Amino acid sequence: MQPNDEAAGVMESLDWLESIAASSPVSTGKQDQVGLVRTIGARMRHARELCNLSQSAAAKRLGYANPSKLSKVEAAADTNSVPLWLIRRAAEEYEVSVDFLFGFSDDWETGARMTQEREVSAWLKEQWKVARERDLSVLRMLNDRLFEMRSGVAAIHAGIREANMALEKFADLNPEFAEDMRGSNRLVNAMTQALAATERTKAKLRMDVPMEIA
Repeated sequence: MQPNDEAAGVMESLDWLESIAASSPVSTGKQDQVGLVRTIGARMRHARELCNLSQSAAAKRLGYANPSKLSKVEAAADTNSVPLWLIRRAAEEYEVSVDFLFGFSDDWETGARMTQEREVSAWLKEQWKVARERDLSVLRMLNDRLFEMRSGVAAIHAGIREANMALEKFADLNPEFAEDMRGSNRLVNAMTQALAATERTKAKLRMDVPMEIA
């Protein structure tokens, strides 16, 4: 039903308001219809404000040329004229449930919106799981490489230390080594520097602290 069918809408509203008022949470005997119209008006105002719309902007969306009629509905100024088409269009434009507009529910979200939000939430959760597994996979790979580096550095360090000990033993057994053999000092210095370098690398890798990836 369109706004230009206002007269028919008013007559129709008299019928459906009376039939639904009896089951409304605002029922107060003879004041059923009045209470229901006030509830609808208040809920329509609330729904409009949820959409951050002025009365003028909302009126245009609902099919009115100006906000005066919408203002009357929201203020429940006329307890006999809440066109049925307006309830349906308001629910669509404001994206709220009809039950909310009638006062049957305080949950303004429509079933479709709630379903969509649940679907989005499920999608986000699934994407988070995928991203987490990808990150863990990268961490495992880095952990494996770090373990290999630690093992390699440990082996190199042990080899250089063994070679340095052998060199020192050789120098003790051959006193002329340091004085008469050409390049001996250079060899000793290189061995000392290599040993110190592997010790520093070993410390940086914190080889005494194991790394575990869940």
